[in-house]
Amino acid sequence: MIAPSYRLINPQANRSFVFKWEAFDLTTRWHYHPEVEMIYFIKGTTNGVIGDGFRQFNTGDLVLLGPNFPHVLQENREFVKEKPGCKPFGLIIQFTEDFLGSEFMNKPELLGVNTLLKKAKRGLFFRKTATQKVKDKLLEMHNLNETRKLFSLLDVMATLADTKAYDYMTNKNYGYDHTQDEERMRSIHQYIYDHFTEKITVKDISGIANMTETSFCRYFKTRTLKNFTKFLTEVRISYACQLLSNTNYSVTNVCFESGFNELPYFTRQFKKVMNLSPQEYQKWKKAL
Repeated sequence: MIAPSYRLINPQANRSFVFKWEAFDLTTRWHYHPEVEMIYFIKGTTNGVIGDGFRQFNTGDLVLLGPNFPHVLQENREFVKEKPGCKPFGLIIQFTEDFLGSEFMNKPELLGVNTLLKKAKRGLFFRKTATQKVKDKLLEMHNLNETRKLFSLLDVMATLADTKAYDYMTNKNYGYDHTQDEERMRSIHQYIYDHFTEKITVKDISGIANMTETSFCRYFKTRTLKNFTKFLTEVRISYACQLLSNTNYSVTNVCFESGFNELPYFTRQFKKVMNLSPQEYQKWKKAL
């Protein structure tokens, strides 16, 4: 089997973790990333290359994968044949082990959760008795506001930490030796976050990656599932949300502080990502 590729996970605006409620993308490459990943299979059947083995996932299955755990979801041909046009759907939550700050995560009350995350380094598949305890919470999360999503995630993790109804997805000696690919993506990631408020061209970033522009664009999309321009825009929008929430900056000031150089373009992109205009978002945050 070929080596998995390092996947760069772009943080979502206004969230400390990534929350996806959507049809699974079954066209990605085998990959890994530093974020923990929880996957709840809401509808359909998929195959998966998880760690060092293959597995079939069905409606109601729940897994927790630790940081840098290689995985990919793939099409199940029998399901496609039986239900053509029906896309497997689910919930994916991704977060770093210290996404709420290392001091908070090291509180004694979270010992069980931290133990669960350590176990997840071998991949955890939860049995039905465990999944039933968190099923309703997982299914209602997409209807909650961002604060309650966070509380619900912690509640789910605490419940799973109390159960023994799970199976490891890899053998005890399983481990993955990270490759040079990870260092390249980390360099790209660091450059973006150090310079996103400035003008960054594909030529600039491809030089950091030591690749041609064409090769970089293809490489970056396979590891982030989006082109570089879209990724950079989302990073800037995420920062704009912080400024609109925590400062008295005008929308115009936020536009330029976030790395945009045209207010109309900033407004269009912000609304595309957040489903609110910058003015509406700022007004909503101030009313909280």
